[in-house]
Amino acid sequence: MKKLLTKTLIVVASTLAITQLQAQTDTLKARTTEGGQTPVSQVQDSAKIGNNLAVTAPSAVAPKPANSLNISVDMRARTEFRHGYRNIPVKDTAPSFFINQRTRLNFDFKAKRLDFFASIQDARVWGEQDPREGQGTTSGTTASPTTTFPIYLFEAYVEPHFNDHWSVRIGRQRLVYDNQRLFAENDWRLPGNSHDAVRFIYNNKINFNTELTFAFNQSAENTFSTTYAPLTKNYKDLLVHYLNYKLSKTFVLTTINTMDGYQSAYNPKTTYQRFTSGGRLEYQTYNWYLTTAAYYQYGKDSSGKKLSAYYIQPEIKYASKSLAIRLGMEYLSGQDSTSSKDNNFVPLYGVAHRFMGNLDLFTTFPSDVKNGGLINPYLFFQYTKNKWTVRFENHLFYSHTGTAFKSMPSNNKYLGFENDWRLNFKPTPVIDLEYGFCWASVTNSMIEVKNGIKSSSDLDKYSKTPYWSYLSIRITPVIGKLTF
Repeated sequence: MKKLLTKTLIVVASTLAITQLQAQTDTLKARTTEGGQTPVSQVQDSAKIGNNLAVTAPSAVAPKPANSLNISVDMRARTEFRHGYRNIPVKDTAPSFFINQRTRLNFDFKAKRLDFFASIQDARVWGEQDPREGQGTTSGTTASPTTTFPIYLFEAYVEPHFNDHWSVRIGRQRLVYDNQRLFAENDWRLPGNSHDAVRFIYNNKINFNTELTFAFNQSAENTFSTTYAPLTKNYKDLLVHYLNYKLSKTFVLTTINTMDGYQSAYNPKTTYQRFTSGGRLEYQTYNWYLTTAAYYQYGKDSSGKKLSAYYIQPEIKYASKSLAIRLGMEYLSGQDSTSSKDNNFVPLYGVAHRFMGNLDLFTTFPSDVKNGGLINPYLFFQYTKNKWTVRFENHLFYSHTGTAFKSMPSNNKYLGFENDWRLNFKPTPVIDLEYGFCWASVTNSMIEVKNGIKSSSDLDKYSKTPYWSYLSIRITPVIGKLTF
């Protein structure tokens, strides 16, 4: 009986084994017929192509996520003590003290051929809005109050990618070109700066990229005409071409050509176009960096007067692992009294804070120089050690033409000296603490340019040493990451 049972089990096992082997053979034949290769030979070929990489079945490789979403916060609070920031103070004027805060909530979505970015911004001085009154601040009369909302979209754009090199960015966006002298995000200012524009972008991701940006502003959805009546003076149209070309390992060429138009205050049908053309050549080798930028401005200014103005900026820089020294000069042309044209160079929509002193005595051109232009030699030192950075910056200021005070009590083109100190400490990658102290020694000519003095007796009313100090904290954490 036992022998019979044993033989029966052997027969059953053999039958199952033969059946399983036949099924595997049929499957293998079918796959070979369909794909031209067996799964084993496919893996072997893949291993050969991959330079003897580990043999892994294709089904075991997980596909990469095609989409990502990063959510981040950019919050900055700054305490300021002002007694001469942007203006020369009267001696008995009390200093100002306040705290401002800017908070941005950023959403950055990236897909294979599409990017979307939005930044919701709230910018205010502490106490400017009463939190008990809701979202807005109310001013005006009781019968006719006006409400402003400090929360708005700082940026909101979509960027389709046609391929690996071409894309177009549409919507509200920052325009940051070159060293930000002509186009900047103006990050120092509480609200910053952005533009409603369309930007065509090409980048070969090797040594060449170029962009063409277009903007056209209107104050409302007009039924007729294109009359532009903004609350503040702003361009009606803007066209910018930017090019950056790495000529070699040591030379880089940048060009910027722009056209911006301002509507006539007397004839809405007329828009005066201003043109700015030029660029920068950079040379870098080892620890040394040399550059020269030059721009020429022509066309018509916002009043319709013909333009002929220029800007030059040579600079030399030495940088080691911890120390950087920059020596340079900015030269902005001013009004020539014998010229029938407007000779005042306006640095468009760039930043002045990092170029012409942290006191920001010269930020709005040509009014801040009274049409006299400006010559600004500078010497900067920066030392970095671990988490600390110390900056020591020096400026000399001269009027280019002296037009502003040729009929004033003083006739000296030397305006004054400014000295800025900044100390940064980064305890973590997302926290930046900054303290700054800035002061200047100004001449009577500076007081005349900035305050429009008409007699010598008025000069003694103003302080010759304006100063300003601040303490800020900036926190930039990523609060959410999602891939799908």
